[in-house]
Amino acid sequence: MSIGRQNEPLGSRLVRALGPSTEERQAWFHHMQETQPVRYHPESHLWEVFRYKDVQQVLLDSATFAKESEPDPAQHRKRRGLMSNEFTSRRIEELTPRLIQIVDELLEPARASGKMNVVTELASPLPVRIIAELLGLPLSGQERVQQWSYQRFIGVGDSDKNELFRFLSDVLDERKRDPRDDLMSRLLAAEENEAHLTREEIISMCKELMVTGSITTMILLSRVLYRCCLYPEIYQALRDNPSLIQGAIEETLRYDFASSHLCRTTLHDTVLGGHQIKAGETVVAWRGAANFDETYFPHSEQFDIRRSPNPHLTFGYGVHVCLGHPLARLEGRILLERIVAHFSEIRLDPEDSVQYTDKMASEFIQSLGVLFTKACSPVSEKFRNSHTVN
Repeated sequence: MSIGRQNEPLGSRLVRALGPSTEERQAWFHHMQETQPVRYHPESHLWEVFRYKDVQQVLLDSATFAKESEPDPAQHRKRRGLMSNEFTSRRIEELTPRLIQIVDELLEPARASGKMNVVTELASPLPVRIIAELLGLPLSGQERVQQWSYQRFIGVGDSDKNELFRFLSDVLDERKRDPRDDLMSRLLAAEENEAHLTREEIISMCKELMVTGSITTMILLSRVLYRCCLYPEIYQALRDNPSLIQGAIEETLRYDFASSHLCRTTLHDTVLGGHQIKAGETVVAWRGAANFDETYFPHSEQFDIRRSPNPHLTFGYGVHVCLGHPLARLEGRILLERIVAHFSEIRLDPEDSVQYTDKMASEFIQSLGVLFTKACSPVSEKFRNSHTVN
């Protein structure tokens, strides 16, 4: 693999250097795991890590491998502690009734016309609406928030950063005058008590949650629906046995995020996989490769909704595990539950074919038209009560 286009951001260059298909990437990942599990790339002056146990070590050892833009450890613990209280499994599970309501509203065009673009009309607005409501953003601004998130997703709209900052700043001023039962008000309360958050920190945290927090969920929802259209037997299996839905979500997270990687900087000299890595060097941990490590995922090239255990690293590991993972999983589960309950078939719309983003890897679907066939008798939804958020 050659990493070209040196004027591009590192992440974009790494993704472009991968093969265009999942099969090519799998083959390359397996080759590297067998021959060069940890290797130095002299042209880009970085190390790449491919095996599950090594990637896991990079993610876990934050005292050795740090994010470049990360605040000091104490600051990180403070921010994470404040946010983690908002994303406990119990608190997220309490969102279920509201999630069902929003999903049903978004699916109404599919019921009425039998078709919809599931990226722009479903996978994109769903996570944005949920996060906007958690933050307490006004309904009048949620459509604009969705546009910002979608533009960030497809790699355009950088000029809107200042507009987004002003929007969040205005809402913050309003919450300071009139606190409510929402995340932004609680972050303000923390600012006034012992957490000592600055105004800029609160806006930064809200922006990160709103934009990056919705992108992974958007990709997850679009990919799982695309796969159900491509493989009707998977969709039928979910209709026949809705308890398999959670497994389908986890396998999508493992299988369809092959370009997933994290860049870290070594804080001191260390040894990884038998290689000496010096302080200040860049290490790229390929989570996508780790998710196809045969030691942890037998027959990893197979997409298996019954795979168990499925310890994929798509949401990270250790102190940097994605705080929003319970919410992303719940959104995916509720969405599939509502669709399989009310539609007997979903298939690709030949008049609105799948489109991918030009600036990202092939798993990032920009547009996807789907045809929906109403079910004569809805699938029973009693199984939902037996589920909890992972």
